[in-house]
Amino acid sequence: MLQRNKLLLALLGLGLAFSAIAEVYRIVDDDGKVTFTDKPPHNAPTKEKMALPVTNIQPALEAVPTVKKAEEDIEGYQKIAILSPAHDTTIPPGQEVLAVQVGLTPTLKAGHLIQLLLNGQAYGQPTTISSFSIGSLIRGENSLQAQVIDSEGNVIGSSNSNTIHVKRGSAQHPNNAQPSPPKPTPHKRDIRKQWQRNH
Repeated sequence: MLQRNKLLLALLGLGLAFSAIAEVYRIVDDDGKVTFTDKPPHNAPTKEKMALPVTNIQPALEAVPTVKKAEEDIEGYQKIAILSPAHDTTIPPGQEVLAVQVGLTPTLKAGHLIQLLLNGQAYGQPTTISSFSIGSLIRGENSLQAQVIDSEGNVIGSSNSNTIHVKRGSAQHPNNAQPSPPKPTPHKRDIRKQWQRNH
């Protein structure tokens, strides 16, 4: 009897785990052996449909997203980048003006401005134009970055920081030494006086 009760409880537990619409039958054969099944044979001597309690179903919990929201949801822009010059670009000595191109995806929104930074400092005023020209570059390593700001001056997003290497002539380098000024050519009159003095 105890074993039958345990078996019945086990089957009831299985019934809770499966769909509530599943039907369970209690079958007793000629020897009095009890079997529980959801597919009883047609020739079963004794077949009794079991009334199972309603399955307790809990709604699934919403998983906390582990992936960070897209930048567009946070800042309004998927991409803010210095397109040119590329990172680690070398500016030759003869180039006095540097063109800078900023790329945005999507395009600049109404009320937003682009602020160019040179070596961490604002270069010029914020503007709606994505192209800039920088003159009088300092010799050595310089950094370029772009920021998008709103109408109140708050930074919405920043680009990557591109490093450029500016080369300029040095008076200490032998190839850049200033040539000696040419000696003045003596006048013909001075040449005649010098000849008369010597003779």
